[in-house]
Amino acid sequence: MDAATIRELLEAAFPGASSVDVQDRTGGGDHFQVTVVSTAFDGLSLIDQHRRVNDALAAPLADGSIHELRIRTKGTA
Repeated sequence: MDAATIRELLEAAFPGASSVDVQDRTGGGDHFQVTVVSTAFDGLSLIDQHRRVNDALAAPLADGSIHELRIRTKGTA
């Protein structure tokens, strides 16, 4: 899995996000850190924000394409 594909999945799940950043932490294509800033997170708890990111990446997480995922989220409010 490459960072560009993850970015596309996140941008599709959070249209209009003010920031989507994906970093391959190890260079191996299976350990990632993602940062998403979106109005979709406004008013949600941190755990609910992270659940929405996990939902957006459910397929690559389920099939093992993503082995480790570090998530940072922030609303815009």
